[in-house]
Formats: sequence, structure tokens, C-alpha cells
Amino acid sequence: MNIIPILPTNLVVKTIFGSIESLGFTNIAGKVLSGDRAEPQQKSILNTSARKIYIQGLKDLAKNDFYNAIKKFTCVIKMNPKFTSAYNDRGIARYKLGYKQSALEDLTTAIGLNPYKAKYYSNRGFMLTRLEDYTGAIADYNSALLLNPNLAQAYFNRGTIRLQMENSLAALADFESAIRLDPDFAKAYFNRGMTRYKLRESHGAFEDFQKAAELFQKQGRMDYYQDATFQIQQLCYYIN
Repeated sequence: MNIIPILPTNLVVKTIFGSIESLGFTNIAGKVLSGDRAEPQQKSILNTSARKIYIQGLKDLAKNDFYNAIKKFTCVIKMNPKFTSAYNDRGIARYKLGYKQSALEDLTTAIGLNPYKAKYYSNRGFMLTRLEDYTGAIADYNSALLLNPNLAQAYFNRGTIRLQMENSLAALADFESAIRLDPDFAKAYFNRGMTRYKLRESHGAFEDFQKAAELFQKQGRMDYYQDATFQIQQLCYYIN
């Protein structure tokens, strides 16, 4: 069987290293834990005030006003050191400003306070990936999926790491899980196509690139659409 020379592409790297899809920006419903020493009436006042400031911080985060978001989340944490969502979202704001280590510390604190929140593990896994700690990232995605096995993005991110680590069979399983949970996940089809190519399943790869191209076009992602159609052209040439 002829080896199909798929030319270099940066899409696989973009999908994990250039995306923040796994980071949650709307964690308004996160459970608030009050300070241990506060009296019942003080707890109610503290929680109400902290929630208001926290929601203001979320609005700043949504507007990409990261400095003010950090100030508000820090204020919330001072008012209530067990407000786990504030650590998570301050970590996101810090990450967006390039403060990767302090962002990682915030996510680690959030996990320490609430080890049952899948999103925290998924967010930290994303950050660890950017710090090239792939083993740690996979461990965090494993934890996230144990807590919530319906996270298509976590399967996708873990699969992308495994693909780059040449663990093609495990990557294939992750991309298939992501597609099962989200049938319109265009990047998952593309990366499954890359994985199938590595496994020399040329016809399966062709079908995945076609599906990816179709979805990218519908979603208006013409940069990725062009990348997918390029792979289709290469496969058509060598299959025929």
C-alpha cells in the first residue's frame, strides 16, 4: 500500500494550542462557600456582596478587560477565601494576560477547595498543555472525564495531545468519543482524519476530511476549510 504524504499542516497544533474553547467564562452558578468564622447574618451579607462583585468580574472577563476582572475576583477571594469559582475565573484572566504560573496556581487552589468540579480539571489541563506538561494535562483530562464523561472538548483536547505523542489508537478513541457527543465537532473530524492517516486508513481519513470541510464551511471557518480541502486533494491524488 502506498504511503500517502499528507503535507505539513498547523491545524492539529492550533486546535489545542491556539484555542480557549475548554475554558469556562460563565461560571455564575458555581457554589459559594462562606468563611468559617462568619456569623449566619454576616454569611448572608458576605455571600450577596461577593456574588455581586463576582458577576461584575465575569462581565469584565467577557469584555476582555482582564485587569479589572482580576481585581474583582481578588476582592471576592478576600471576602470569601472559599469562593472556588473566583479562583477559576481569576486563573482564566491571568492566563489571558500571559501569567501562566499564577493562573495554574489559581486552578490548583480551586481544585483543592472543590475536587469534584470537572471544569476546573479541564481548565488546568488546558494550561498544563500550554506549559508543555503533557503528562499532567492528560491526568487532569482523565479526572475531568471521570467526573463528567460527557465533555466532548476534554476528549478532543486529550486526543490531540495523544496524537502528537504518537499514541494513535488512544487518540482515535478520544476523537470518536468527542464526535459521538458532538456530531458537529469539525475539528474532531479533522483530527480523526489525521489519526486515521497515521494508521493507514486512507478511505476513513478521506471521509473525515470531507466531513470536516463540510462543517468548517457551514461554520464559516474558511481557514480550516481550506486546510481540510487541501488534505482531500492530496488523498484523492494518491488513492486514485
